[in-house]
Amino acid sequence: SRPDIIQVGPWFPAKSAADVRVFYAREQVSKPFGAIAIIHSEKFSADDRAAIERQKEEARKLAGKIGADGIIIAEETTMPGSQLGVYQDPETYISALAFKYVTDISTAAK
Repeated sequence: SRPDIIQVGPWFPAKSAADVRVFYAREQVSKPFGAIAIIHSEKFSADDRAAIERQKEEARKLAGKIGADGIIIAEETTMPGSQLGVYQDPETYISALAFKYVTDISTAAK
């Protein structure tokens, strides 16, 4: 299934997904950046590693379509409570922040 994308900044001309850098923590991004979108996948079985990887790649493709320079991907796992005594497997979803590097920053006070 296709992840949801929420616009939080301006979008830019599309680029190849291969040109979108992938990070797994904000601290890994060494340049200033601004968010342009938040991407969330649907929940799926936490044991389905192939689905997790597909969702990460889909998020990267979506980020490329909106011109992002990079994407910070977080894998979130929920531990469902018992519902009427029925066991449920843990579920996982992908949250991602698509961003554009800031190229013109002025730190001078005006």
